[in-house]
Amino acid sequence: MADIPFPRGVRDLMPNEALFRNELLKKVEGVFQLFGFLAIDTPTFESLKILKAKDGIGDETKLIYELKDEELGLRYDNTVSLARYMAMHQELPLPFRRYFIGKVWRREEPQRLRYREITQADADIVGGNSSMADAEVIAVASLILEGLGIDYVVCINNRELIDKVLEKFGLSKDKAIEAIRAMDKRDKIGESGVSELLKGLQIDAAVVGQITAFVGHTGTNDQKLDYMDSILGETLSTKKTRGTLAFLQDYGLKGEMRVDFSVMRGLDYYTGIVFEYKNKYDESISIAGGGRYDKLIGLYGTRPLPAVGVSFGIDRILQMLEFSASTEYTYADVFVANVNEGNYSYALRVANALRNSGIPTDINVALRNLSNQFAYAGSIKTKYVVIVGDSEERENMVKLRNLLTGSETTLKLDEAIKLIKGE
Repeated sequence: MADIPFPRGVRDLMPNEALFRNELLKKVEGVFQLFGFLAIDTPTFESLKILKAKDGIGDETKLIYELKDEELGLRYDNTVSLARYMAMHQELPLPFRRYFIGKVWRREEPQRLRYREITQADADIVGGNSSMADAEVIAVASLILEGLGIDYVVCINNRELIDKVLEKFGLSKDKAIEAIRAMDKRDKIGESGVSELLKGLQIDAAVVGQITAFVGHTGTNDQKLDYMDSILGETLSTKKTRGTLAFLQDYGLKGEMRVDFSVMRGLDYYTGIVFEYKNKYDESISIAGGGRYDKLIGLYGTRPLPAVGVSFGIDRILQMLEFSASTEYTYADVFVANVNEGNYSYALRVANALRNSGIPTDINVALRNLSNQFAYAGSIKTKYVVIVGDSEERENMVKLRNLLTGSETTLKLDEAIKLIKGE
């Protein structure tokens, strides 16, 4: 086709990009497993009844891709699927900690760092003490970013406290939800933009001033929580937030934990602590986020279960790490080249011996001369080329060339294996 159509909001990955991504996901999954999170799997699509649960996701319903002629839709995040899963599997022991890595779909306008098909990595704890579980989820996410070499700031707020403050300022529940959605856009449109949105909601100018002053309040974490207490009086929610911050100190994390009243998390199902991970050097970039959602599971006809979770935007992290510039192209450390077609059977035995020794190995499966085989090995960036010809086959030897140094030596296969493995 002269002009091959390609959908907006998605992308292909080149081999070096896919390899980088796969290795990153192994690191992420390894930390989840280190913390004892259990692997589960859920379908890529759910019933629309589940995805559009009453009061569950608010205006995010506009994100759903519906499957034609069926009451089904592609999942837009992994949390709603987990809530449905927990409602259906009430036999699971609590606290139940799960992780899941998979693609989700968003029906929104593509833009920089925002796609319609994205990969999310989630970890959640259902049940348990809220402050302990909140700290555990934040800690696992922090250690993942530290393992990836990303400097971060964790901005922490509490939606229950925000709801109470807005009620104190005289906003009804419905008006408060609209105000929260407006304030959640602060990073994109700035404080003045938020003020205009709030005024557009027919909120009194004096109240808008109270809200913006509250959201922009500065100071240490303790000073900010003291300020919250000065508005509401000491509450259980502030005690829980202080408790979470205290537990987080015991993990020895590198990133800053910052109480930030501007963090809202737009989804309506958050009920307690909410948090966002931001790039330390560019806080306009959100890396991950999450929070407590104690009422969501109960929407599916079962007893309410307290829960907290975090979700990473893997695609955004890959962009931050400039994964497209990665020079690692293949998993194969060795390419086995045969001098002529008659040597292929011996080359195949050599390749299988290397693979049986745990060495990822590629082999020439095309009818091409030795020069072109070397060109191919260089293009896929293997570290070594093993060459076999008539003399190597007669003597049961191989010729090993290091493509990084250019050195070449003839030796027995078992010696070559030890050399390649660094033994």
